[in-house]
Amino acid sequence: MPLSIYLDDNFDADLLIVLLRNAGHTVISPRDVGTSRADDDVHLEFAAQNGYSLLTANIKHFENLHADWQLQGRSHSGIFLVHYDGDMTKDMTFRDIVRAIGNLLSSGVPIANELHRLNHWR
Repeated sequence: MPLSIYLDDNFDADLLIVLLRNAGHTVISPRDVGTSRADDDVHLEFAAQNGYSLLTANIKHFENLHADWQLQGRSHSGIFLVHYDGDMTKDMTFRDIVRAIGNLLSSGVPIANELHRLNHWR
């Protein structure tokens, strides 16, 4: 089941866009919609209003935004988090990210209104 995915600024990369689209997903980047360098709440608001799951490596900010939205009773289409620790043997490549999204979708786990750590779905 393909998703509609919005990339925040730290994942606005042509190769990732191509790989996700080749996997059947609809992908929108900040460059496409004029939200480049916007605050994180703007990225989440755009994704939520347009039915996109959001992909980010900005873990702490989006964990906080997700918690705030939950407290306010607001909904979003899911947030995918990718953790990087600077160890190239452990960090996810773009292909790892695409595979992890596929694994997550295949599991049947709910996506909407949830935070998903893609590193766990390699």
